[in-house]
Amino acid sequence: MTPRLFLLATILFITTTLFAQDPIRYQVNLDNVQHHEIDIRIDFPSLSQKALVVHMPTASPGRYAIHNFAKNVYDVKAMDSKGKILSVYKRMADEWEIAGHDGHVTFQYTLFANRADGTYAGVDNRKVHMNMPATFAYGKEMHKRPVEISFDLSKRPDWKVATQLKKVANDKFYAPNYYYFFDSPTIIGDIDFRSFTVDSDGKQYTIEIAMDHEGTDKELDDYTDWVQKVVEEQKAVYGGLPDYDYGKYTFLCMYNPWVSGDGMEHRNSTVCTSKGSLANNAKGVIGTVSHEFFHCWNVERIRPQSLEPFDFDKANMSGELWFAEGFTSYYTRLTLVRAGIITPEEYIGGLAGMINYVTNAPGRKYRNPIEMSQHAPFVDAAKSIDPNNYSNTFVSYYSYGSYLGLALDLTLRAQFEDVSLDDLMRYMWEHFGKTEIPYQIPDIEKALATITRDAAFAKSFFAQHIYDSQLPNTQQLLKEFGVNLQLENIGKAATIRVSYGEDGATVKSAISENHPFYSAGINQDDKIISINGKMPTKENDLLNQLVIGQTYTLKYLQNGLEETGSFVAEQDPRLAISLMEKRGKKTKRKLNKWLKQ
Repeated sequence: MTPRLFLLATILFITTTLFAQDPIRYQVNLDNVQHHEIDIRIDFPSLSQKALVVHMPTASPGRYAIHNFAKNVYDVKAMDSKGKILSVYKRMADEWEIAGHDGHVTFQYTLFANRADGTYAGVDNRKVHMNMPATFAYGKEMHKRPVEISFDLSKRPDWKVATQLKKVANDKFYAPNYYYFFDSPTIIGDIDFRSFTVDSDGKQYTIEIAMDHEGTDKELDDYTDWVQKVVEEQKAVYGGLPDYDYGKYTFLCMYNPWVSGDGMEHRNSTVCTSKGSLANNAKGVIGTVSHEFFHCWNVERIRPQSLEPFDFDKANMSGELWFAEGFTSYYTRLTLVRAGIITPEEYIGGLAGMINYVTNAPGRKYRNPIEMSQHAPFVDAAKSIDPNNYSNTFVSYYSYGSYLGLALDLTLRAQFEDVSLDDLMRYMWEHFGKTEIPYQIPDIEKALATITRDAAFAKSFFAQHIYDSQLPNTQQLLKEFGVNLQLENIGKAATIRVSYGEDGATVKSAISENHPFYSAGINQDDKIISINGKMPTKENDLLNQLVIGQTYTLKYLQNGLEETGSFVAEQDPRLAISLMEKRGKKTKRKLNKWLKQ
């Protein structure tokens, strides 16, 4: 190396080290929260002489679609270290450029925020709820620099801050880099705190509950007991807790009328919001806790390669969401029944919706679970105004994956000695989660082959149910565990939901292509004028008197034109599920081991 190159390399090393150590500093002013506004100041120190580019994220952790967070940013201004006003050039819808600075730029803006959930931000006189990508702009090419953030609570001295960020002083917090910063939702308000400790792998971790709610201390104490049971049950699945950064995991809960219902996982915390209360919906909101906490293993650390690293500036597509989200959904209520929070009857009954949805969905002939997962950028809280055909072409990877998790768990328990889905999740944790080595779909198949010692079984399961859209025989599987799955309305024909008027019945739901009415050409919002020549009314109830196997002629209005079509009435495909009243000893043992693992 020549002396000049050596000198340039040394300067580059020193400069890079300096930039890596000098934090970006955020200050948040809460003076105008009553109008859903916060004022944000960002200090970018130790800059090179080139123009600074500031960008607003368009994607958020745990979400896979594009969100135009920059739409709520305004009153943008910038200045240098001496307070000199700098020109701000808006070069893209979510990007600003500031040139002519002196190596330091202070960037300021106002954010409007009025949706408190896992994706957006919401501020008012009750709280400040911040999903970080929806709230904070960042400096391009500064991803590795540490971040400090402070909150001015001088006008709200009773408010408290809850976050997974590291606390460094009163109302001041730290993140080692932008990735961690954007993955650290933060809430501020009249928060009640509870906590307990859990031992794992020779370490003790604090599990914290930070809750803004309208309930009583006793309701929160009882709920904390439930949360502890959920934590212990899920710890048992994996054999231990993750090694949480800073030794703590935080549930950021808001249960009140001034939020939007949601749940969103993060590395060391989760957001759980609901308009319900602990008094009237504790079992509902504990389900969100169960789902999101399971994610601290499955998706946060057992991480698909397709999401690594997560890109905050584009839609993130993954073919593994049937496993990451779907299997997590399967364990959501399974955890609750194992913890004694819901009864076996409640658990089994709760499977009906998911099984009916997946079993009767025509979308499976268009996409397998991988392809359904890859569709997430279009369905995961994505916004559009043009209609879609998802009732025919899409099955939620949450439900689809949950169905596959149930079927695989029961198959493993039925066919292999002392093997269950817990073993697969534990294997994935040991080999991909603890090591934080991203996995791909073939890795799951190899894991299944390993725990069963049957590569042919694993290959067959993936060929039929993952790479193809065939469904396992869940009815037969459930029967082995003392659960009945059968037609809900034997002998009754499938019908549709309508609203009645003086001149017919208006169709109120989409007509899927596997529904008998589909062949008549009728669709949602069409008006049925007659069925076999007779007008349907609420009184004559013609739609609920269809005879299976009989042909019917429909006359209906579609877009102002009278149309005629026919269909053959078919059996209502909806299924009912329940525990068998009489169960043999062997069946009882299987059921108990499954639900009380």
